[in-house]
Amino acid sequence: MARSVGAILGRVSGALTSLDRRVGGKEFYMPLSVLLIAVTVTFVSRSLPARWGFLLSEFDPWWHFKVGNMIIERGWAGFFEFAGLVDYKSWYPTGLSIGKTFYPGVSFTFAFIYLTLSSLGINVDPMELAATLPVVYGVLAIIVTFVLARYVLGTGPALASTLLLSISYAHISRTHLGWLDDEALAIPLMHAAFLTYLASINEKRSVRGAVILGLLTGLLLGYTGATWGAHRFPIMMVFLFTALLVFMGRYRAQILASFIPLLASTTLILISVPKLGLSYILEVTLLSGYLAMAYVAIAAVLYRYWDIRRAVITLRGIALGLVLLSVGLVVAAVADLPGLKFLSVMFPQLRGELVIISSVAENQAATWSTLFNDFGPTLILVPFGIFLLLRRAGDGDIFLALYAVLSLYFASSLVRLALPTSPIAAILAGFALTEMLVLASRNLVPHRGLKLRKMGERRFLIAVPLVMMMLISAHYLPQAMGNSWAFSSLDAAYSPSTITSASLPTGRGVVLSDWLRAVEWMRNNLPDNAVVAAWWDYGDWISIVANKTSLVDNTTIDNLKIAKVGYALLSPTNVSLRIFKEMGATHVLIFISHRPQTGAGDFPRLIYYGDESKWFWMLRIANQHARDLGLKPIDEVSLLGPNRDPTNPTDKFWTDTTLGQLIPFKPRQTSDQFGNIVTAHYYEEPNVQGYRLVFSSSQPYTSLAYVYIYEITG
Repeated sequence: MARSVGAILGRVSGALTSLDRRVGGKEFYMPLSVLLIAVTVTFVSRSLPARWGFLLSEFDPWWHFKVGNMIIERGWAGFFEFAGLVDYKSWYPTGLSIGKTFYPGVSFTFAFIYLTLSSLGINVDPMELAATLPVVYGVLAIIVTFVLARYVLGTGPALASTLLLSISYAHISRTHLGWLDDEALAIPLMHAAFLTYLASINEKRSVRGAVILGLLTGLLLGYTGATWGAHRFPIMMVFLFTALLVFMGRYRAQILASFIPLLASTTLILISVPKLGLSYILEVTLLSGYLAMAYVAIAAVLYRYWDIRRAVITLRGIALGLVLLSVGLVVAAVADLPGLKFLSVMFPQLRGELVIISSVAENQAATWSTLFNDFGPTLILVPFGIFLLLRRAGDGDIFLALYAVLSLYFASSLVRLALPTSPIAAILAGFALTEMLVLASRNLVPHRGLKLRKMGERRFLIAVPLVMMMLISAHYLPQAMGNSWAFSSLDAAYSPSTITSASLPTGRGVVLSDWLRAVEWMRNNLPDNAVVAAWWDYGDWISIVANKTSLVDNTTIDNLKIAKVGYALLSPTNVSLRIFKEMGATHVLIFISHRPQTGAGDFPRLIYYGDESKWFWMLRIANQHARDLGLKPIDEVSLLGPNRDPTNPTDKFWTDTTLGQLIPFKPRQTSDQFGNIVTAHYYEEPNVQGYRLVFSSSQPYTSLAYVYIYEITG
């Protein structure tokens, strides 16, 4: 027995020794250990909201969950019925065309995984699976980003990048448990496409290998396009970089061999997406690919018959001609431009035309404060990373530099685009930090034959990376470990889902069950034919979580209808009753945030996270479309006052608008302990003609969030 056990152990030891020799000994185990640490940190940090249950966060994830469930209910045939699905619980009475509204990628992936597990006899709860998938996507993003960074920069920078990305606030904010949205899935797909693309155009790649990898890149880009509205960025960047390589005189056969299947497969997938359709061929996104294809084909001919110098000069002239042709196609309306929403990212000045887009916090332009919050001290290292890439100037280096410059511009234009920027920011910061540490180590232990630097210069070279590492460590240290600054992304991750916190930034450990009580009450008490009017922010929760019919929701497919709801809420009750009856509404829901008195010198006040502040955007959107609705614009000054401050509206707002009368917390002037006049907000039982209060989520002064539902009786 002892001999057999010894023989088995001997074989295992021999196998491990053989594996060690094959994979490289310490050079394999150390990077693997660091990568596993990054993966573990990623998984654990993004799973922290599980303490409050497996629920979806924010609003859009609920739609992906519902669409996925609609497919699951139909079985495998549901994938083919997607284009014709209509949901009549939203956008009453017309309903919502699912195929024309949503990119299918997130819902398809969720449904495919669920159906596959069910086919294997593995039963999982759909909600738990949907809530967990973003965490899995976050882990995949870490692994794919490591491989991409390693392919271009080497193992050291790749490991540093993954560690930084694992604790990046921008990345955690959209890959945590419950965030079943486009970006979480799109990032690993996008980076996988970038990796296969760079591998396909490698000079050492065979033409056959370039074709295969080009096809794989196209499939990945197509999958990204079927998943993410911002797919135009990675797709056009690949097209632009391909043309840039030719412009720089770096054409080779692998580029043409890769680009043909890449463009063909990407095009076929994108025009198969119902939301995009066949007409997408004429949009600038794909049209730029055809122009890049023509440019590459011309380069192939010129390189075959001319010398390289003459071909490069000619190609640079042709590039100018193709740019002018592109402009001409747009001006002549042959090429379609993306929607104004996407153009406003490139040209933020256009955002003034999109009031409904501007009303969302994540669609605001970034500030230094938001950029620092998203990227932390690593933001300081990004410019150095770009400099190092341009100094090396390899194909992969230029690609990453282009990726960085474009991403940073878009992230500064739109807060929401911090997520697609977070991986490249981590890569650049990791690269710069690694180079600093390498330089410091060389001066700390000088190699034989190298000239010693002056002591002051050596100290500086050693101190800089150490200081940066201390700053990064202090920034990301969670409060539980003694950090008194509320900067850590880990602290931000440790918070309940949006519906569990009533959409207030309560921080960790604070649960507000008002919205949970509201949707449960609606689900159990409102009749099946009830139609709930509310501001569009809450439409998803009404139609999906409460399973009741809503007028408008977060898909914002009809700005006129949204404007009409806003107009009704800011009109006198006789006008709002007429409008709501025209729209078929039976109930009106409002959401208010209010802080009770906390001490002797304090007063109860509205805290402006609910409709008591959103009414400003209701007003702007209503007035933007009032004439299109055949309505008279509302006098903004009469409601906002001369200072245009929505937190301090005029008396007319409280007495003459429906929303002002429905809000039960009314302003009252009082004096503080120092004799100063202050405004407090005290509860008054609602008594509004034509509206009867039928539900209140909490008793007055017992919560921070209140959902009120009124039955329309007039």
